[in-house]
Formats: sequence, structure tokens, C-alpha cells
Amino acid sequence: MVFNWAATLPETMRAYSKLCFAIVLTCTLAACGSLPTQTFDRSVRASVKRIQVVPIGTPEHAQARIMNPIGAGFGLVGNLVESQRAAGATQVVESALADAHYDFRTSLANSIAQAVGKVGFTINRLTGARPDKERSRFLSKYPREKKVDAYLDVYATYVGFEAPQSSTAYRPRLEIAARLVSAKDNSILFQDRIVYGCTENTDEDAVLVRADDKLSFRNRAAFQTDPTKTARALQSAIDATAWELAKQFM
Repeated sequence: MVFNWAATLPETMRAYSKLCFAIVLTCTLAACGSLPTQTFDRSVRASVKRIQVVPIGTPEHAQARIMNPIGAGFGLVGNLVESQRAAGATQVVESALADAHYDFRTSLANSIAQAVGKVGFTINRLTGARPDKERSRFLSKYPREKKVDAYLDVYATYVGFEAPQSSTAYRPRLEIAARLVSAKDNSILFQDRIVYGCTENTDEDAVLVRADDKLSFRNRAAFQTDPTKTARALQSAIDATAWELAKQFM
């Protein structure tokens, strides 16, 4: 049988275009993730006692990725293989979390509200859904509430697992951006990024939380071996990230 390269070229180029778009989008999101920081001034604690947590922005899916995949060094074909591998790993993670009946969106919202409440604030949670167009950015406006001193606005840009290289284990990875806004005049009282999952020294501009070495998965098949363990690992990362956020107000 003769292989018809010309017939497969359009399909290959379409796949390559999708890959390039994904790469550009990832780089754009990474650039957007570098936002100006505003440290919380502890002197305002006397006037900020009641916080309303607005609906949290989250990705549509939990993900799994390899930061430096071996196939990336083999040009077009290697990148196509790695893009398919990443999609497959993400599907495995989603399947494992579904088997464990675990909803990371609800868990993230609950953990943040509970953690911030533990550092002395009275927490009120705004019901309803976050606008889809503001899922991965801060809200453009906040509701007017008389019994609220500030609004806590949080969105996650990445929730899932990450391996530094193709030959290394996956560990939980979580990236969030948080902003505390005064209900009185809409001034920004706090703003920063928090990243869980750092295993090595990095120059990333964020509050960094080192990954727990015990929460690792040697390959993507390990996610499905014990779905409950997969869910517990992600929950541990969520709890650690939420607590790190709460500590910024202490």
C-alpha cells in the first residue's frame, strides 16, 4: 500500500494549527497571570470584618500536563504526539475524579471560604454563577451590599496535575489569582497570585507553595488505579492553597 502524504497533509496542518493556538493561548494566559501585587495592610483589619466571597472562577476541566515533554524536541510530529498525550492524560484525570464523585469547583469554593473565615473574618458567600466571560479574570463589578466590608474575588487558571518531565511523576498543581476589594470605594486591598506545585527553584512572580512529595503519581495510569487517592491529592493541594491565601490576611 502506498502512503498518500498529500491526502493527510490538510488533517496534519489542522492538528498543527490547533496545537499552535493552544501554545499561544497558554503563553497569553501565563503573561496575564503576572499581575501587579498589592500586599494587605493589616491596619485596615479594624474596618474590614465582613467579607463576601463572590462565585469563584474555575477552568472547565481539571488537567494534566508535562512541562518539558520529551516529544517537544522532535519538531512537528513530536509536538502532535505530545498534544495527544496531554489530552489523554487530562481525560484520565477527569475520569478518575468522576469515579471518586469529586467536584473540584465546589471543593475550591468551600476551602477558600473556610480558610479565610479561620483568620477572623465573618464570611458571606454570594450565590449564583460567575459570568462565563469572567471565568478567568477578575469581575468587572461587584454587588452592592450594605452589610459587607469587602469582596473576595478569586479565579483559578489551572487545576490538576503536572510533571516536570516525561520521566518524572505527576503532582498536584493549582494556580489562583485573588483580589480583595473594598465595598466602600472599590479600592484594591489585596491582590496576588498563589501557585501550588513548585518542586524546584523558580522565578515565578507569585506566592509559592511547595508540592507535597508524598502526593505523586508515577504515570497517568496511576490516576485511575485509585480514584479516591487522586481526589484526595487534589483536595490537599486546594486546602494548602486556600490556607496560604488566608495567611496573607494575618
